[in-house]
This record gives sequence, C-alpha cells and structure tokens, in this order.
Amino acid sequence: MLDELTSLIALQTLDTAADVARKRVAEMPGLEKALNKTIADATSVVDGIKARLAENDTARRALEKETALIDARMAKFEDHKTAVKTNQEFQALNHEIEVAQASKGTLDDQVLERLTIADDLMGERKAAEAELATVTADVEKQRAALRAELAALEAELARLAAERTAALPAIPAAALTKYTQIAKNRKGVAVSAMVNGICTGCHVRLRPNIEQQVRKGDTLTYCDSCQRMLYYVAPEKTEAP
Repeated sequence: MLDELTSLIALQTLDTAADVARKRVAEMPGLEKALNKTIADATSVVDGIKARLAENDTARRALEKETALIDARMAKFEDHKTAVKTNQEFQALNHEIEVAQASKGTLDDQVLERLTIADDLMGERKAAEAELATVTADVEKQRAALRAELAALEAELARLAAERTAALPAIPAAALTKYTQIAKNRKGVAVSAMVNGICTGCHVRLRPNIEQQVRKGDTLTYCDSCQRMLYYVAPEKTEAP
C-alpha cells in the first residue's frame, strides 16, 4: 500500500477517535443537568409534603383557637347560671350551651381529622426523604463516574492530539490539504474502506476500474460518489459448511 495512504488511514483513525471523544465530552453538561434535575425532582416531592404539613398545621391551630373561644364562652355561660332568675332565661342559656357544645364537637372532629392527615403526611415525608437520600447517593456516584470519564476523555484527547502532530510530517502537503478539504465536507471522514467493491463511506458500489485501483493501493483513489479517499479491506472469509 502507498505510504502516504497508510499515513492518511492512521490520521483518519486518530481524527475519528478524537471526534468520538469530543462528542462525548459535549454530552457531559447535558448529563450533569439531567442528574441535577433528578435531585431537584426528588427534593420537590419532599418540599411539597412539608408545605402540605405546614398548611395542615396552620388549619389545625385555627380550629383549636376556635375551640378555645367556645370553651371560654361555655365557661361564661356556666358562671351566668347562678344569676338566672326565670325559667325562660334558664332555658335560653341551656340552648346557648347546647349550640356551643355542638359547635365544639364539630371542631373537635375536624381537629382529629387534621391530626390524622398530619400522621399520614409524616409517613409520606419519611418515605420521600428516604427516597431523596437514595437518589442523592446514586446521583453522587454517577457524578463521580462522569468526572472520572471526563478526565479520561481529556487525557485521551491530549494523547490523540500529540500523536496527530507527530504524524503530520510524514504526510505530503498536497495529500494533507486534500484530506482536510474532504474531511470538512464529509463530517470529518476523508478516508473510507472499500469492502466488496462498495465504499463504506457512502455505501455506493464503485466502478470496476476504480475498484481495481483501490485493490492495488499504489495511488490515491477517490470514490466517484462521495469523493472520499479509498483503501482496500479484504472481505472476511467464511468457513465452508
């Protein structure tokens, strides 16, 4: 195979690997954002339950305040009994007491209902906080893995860049210029393998004379369809049954 073609294949291998690494690095902020959202969602559940607990507690205290006012009124009614002089006044006072007791009974029921709701919400909060702790621990592991992966990718990119710099002097200027032009127009892929007479870059079958030139490998040959530089890869052998 032509030496400059061998060098270009090696260069393409480096560039492809670097492109894959850069794309992965570009994904990292999105992955980190997704992890942050996972934590935020779990935290939001806990905060929502806490807010409902606070609202329920405020409502319960308001009911207890009303109950205390009724108790105070009933105490006054009891004190006033000694001052009642007529049966009509006594009956009216008893009616007021009965109304107050009924109101207090309703309020007591509502307070008990609020206490039951509070117990349920406390259970929900405990479960949600446990889930938040689990999610947080898992997210931290994933963050650590992402940081380690990012460090490895950055080291890999540095290595690939160094190897690319070292490889460039072996490639003739004209061939390197052509490689750069093709790569720019073909999403970073300037060199493709030919397998079974087909360009693996664009998946188009080559003309017989082009296929023959690629097989020889003694000159730079280009795909008629995508203009990529081609090199020959023998098809895999299959064992006879």
